[in-house]
Amino acid sequence: MLDGLRREFPEVITFARALPHPRVARASPFWSVMAAFGAGFFASGIVTILVSLLFRLTTRETPLPAPFELAGLAGTAAALAVAWVGGGRTTVAGYLGVLALERLLGLPGQLRFCGEFGGFAVLGGQLCSVGGYLIALWPQLLGVAVAIALARWLRTGPGDRNPTLEAAGIYALVQTLGGTFLNLILGPATVGSPVWPISFLLLAIAGGAAVGYTVVRRATRKPRTLGIVVLVIAAEFALLSLPPLVSQLAQARGTNLIGPVELLAYFSPVFAIGAATIVLYMAAVRRIDTMAR
Repeated sequence: MLDGLRREFPEVITFARALPHPRVARASPFWSVMAAFGAGFFASGIVTILVSLLFRLTTRETPLPAPFELAGLAGTAAALAVAWVGGGRTTVAGYLGVLALERLLGLPGQLRFCGEFGGFAVLGGQLCSVGGYLIALWPQLLGVAVAIALARWLRTGPGDRNPTLEAAGIYALVQTLGGTFLNLILGPATVGSPVWPISFLLLAIAGGAAVGYTVVRRATRKPRTLGIVVLVIAAEFALLSLPPLVSQLAQARGTNLIGPVELLAYFSPVFAIGAATIVLYMAAVRRIDTMAR
């Protein structure tokens, strides 16, 4: 099969061979798992943006997977490949363990959803049966296969840290597990509850502070590292979340459909970026003060 592809598309093969091999440093198991989540964060974010923009240029009849499905495939492949190169079997097991924990914690909420919708209505029909649940995992399963090829493309780099990936991974992990815990704690009152927007906002601030702390502790070129992570967060918000909000506000002009607290929660990525920047700024001021003494 590979020989056939080489004969049919020699230019593509030549281009692929000319691409530089990204390097991933081997780190401790904890930071390697964070780097894996960071790789998944970058891959899924970029793919979500590109595919969502592509969807706007295509007709509804065009048979394409949903952006979140392609993002899940890319994120899983990138995360597992980085986990293998950066930490081997231990890191892969740690990454999969966190994913399993997330699924386990999210199971009560999914069971409530299936019970409320009867298990077969609208979205419930494809998520509330064993077969449907397994079919919905196809992006992750295909991502595992892609990760095998991707791991061969990556190379082991010098040093003992991957600060950009680690900072992004901390943010992704706080958002993912934090949101799962909120759903578990608040229960049926999660969405629509007055506590939910405030909790979501605090979760974003916590994620941003964790990013800033990771950059301060692990990065050498701190502003550059933070800037790369912030760029992806801001791009996703500006290109994917902000346009629907503006459209909704324009249609609901003169009504109280969106309250001030909900609006603040909608801008939670901005608060996350602000929290990370404040942590970095405070660390810089403290360093200058220490040197002055």
